Amino acid sequence: MTNCYFSLALTEEKAGNEPAALLLYLSSFCDSFNSGNTRPYGTVAKIRMLQSRLSIPDQQLYDMMHSYGPLSDAECRKLLSDSIDGNISGINATLAVCEC
Repeated sequence: MTNCYFSLALTEEKAGNEPAALLLYLSSFCDSFNSGNTRPYGTVAKIRMLQSRLSIPDQQLYDMMHSYGPLSDAECRKLLSDSIDGNISGINATLAVCEC
């Protein structure tokens, strides 16, 4: 199921508002894990594409992440890093600790 942040991000991306779309995709990523509904692999591809287009380094990207749920900002950052790296065991370990 698509969360509201993802839908808003698509709208912003289609309108050419890439910075806004990136922030919304980051929110969508965290929200997916916070709600426990899905693993946001497609969202990661969108984040990486916009990150590249906007020439944003990884650390700055991670600093832009904020969680509005049971996950902390640091946990969302770790989940994104592990998702980018394809580290499934890292993702599972983070989720096991936070019990989302």
